[in-house]
Amino acid sequence: MEISISRRDSPDALVLVVSGRLDAEHSGELARVVDEELRRGHHAIALDLADCGFLSSAGIRVLFEIRRSAQGVGGTCLIRTASEPIRKVLDLTRLTPLLMEAAAQVPTSDAAATDAPLRSSSTAIDVQCGAVRLIGLERPEAAGLPGRLIGGAAEAFAGRMSTAARVPLSRHAFALGLAALADTGSLGECAGEMLAACGTAFHRRPQPFSAVDYLTATGALVPEVDVAAGLVWEGVPTGRAGFESIEDADAVAIDDLAATVIEQTVGDTVAMVVIGEAHGLVGAELIRPLAAASADDRPGLPGRENAARWLSFSREPVHARRTAIIVGVATRGPVTGPLADFVRQLGNGSVQGHFHAAVFPLRPMKRGSGDLDSTVADITAAEPLALLHLLADPEPVLGIGRSQLVRGRCWFAPLAVTGAGA
Repeated sequence: MEISISRRDSPDALVLVVSGRLDAEHSGELARVVDEELRRGHHAIALDLADCGFLSSAGIRVLFEIRRSAQGVGGTCLIRTASEPIRKVLDLTRLTPLLMEAAAQVPTSDAAATDAPLRSSSTAIDVQCGAVRLIGLERPEAAGLPGRLIGGAAEAFAGRMSTAARVPLSRHAFALGLAALADTGSLGECAGEMLAACGTAFHRRPQPFSAVDYLTATGALVPEVDVAAGLVWEGVPTGRAGFESIEDADAVAIDDLAATVIEQTVGDTVAMVVIGEAHGLVGAELIRPLAAASADDRPGLPGRENAARWLSFSREPVHARRTAIIVGVATRGPVTGPLADFVRQLGNGSVQGHFHAAVFPLRPMKRGSGDLDSTVADITAAEPLALLHLLADPEPVLGIGRSQLVRGRCWFAPLAVTGAGA
């Protein structure tokens, strides 16, 4: 449902009556209308959100921005009435006193947990492996993180999704796959690329040029996603290192980095979180809802025309000089067991994997390793620009290339996966 905004006069303010969703796709319209009214001289504005059914972190950002804009001209722009779902989000995030008129103060004694991420006890060293240099490497603990596959891509692509698995994503949970933010509507209509890291879940709706929406853990609010097909693991990877290319190479390919990381890990399967400056990313985005799939028209069928109806491919590496947060899994082939249908060949080597990337404005990072939570928090202070499923297609002439990073940081650990193939 798109957003609609109407105006109503009251004795003390101009009331903007908002219906629909305040998310990344639609909340910008509210910012535009408020800015227009401020320019017209209406400096006392009240928001009626009684007919709004959903508020994401992107919508919260807009509410803060329009509040700040009104304050800048000596006015006010606050929520006067709110629906139960909106009030619940504001209460959970402890933003009610800031964004609502005459709001009762809420207790703040239950501060959010700030558990420190797990740290490896290994000694940091520098390692050179093939085309990749790892800086300040701390190898992970041998115990594997527990991972769970949910749903199946074949069923999702055929539009045969069973009841969605609703998954809460704590600050130490990581996820990728086809999913939707909880309560966004029918999973078949809304499932698109999803990535979650350190308490923030990012989602792209299945339509062309869709904006990236997101929910961030704040106060008692824990993001939840409805998963059609995906992988979720709990626990911060204990291995970490900075990385950069060696010799005359311009960048590090994601498949080369994955192969290097596996060599530093006990076992054949690793969970990975990578953050770095993109040299160029290649990937795909779902542009039609899975509810529209049929036996003769669905993702995964052979043929370029079919693929073009369902997916938007980067025809060349994109997002250079931007920062990417990448979450995924890599494993040495041949692959059997639960991951067999979830991973695909990366490059020309024996490594297979599945990675999603959220793209942000460039944020330079210091050379070497660092803390994952603080690095993610620093990058996600900006609005996400894109979210895509990464590909590695190195075939000469016909291939679209490999996703590459100039430099950055990675965190990794052995992963023990359970669940049906996805």
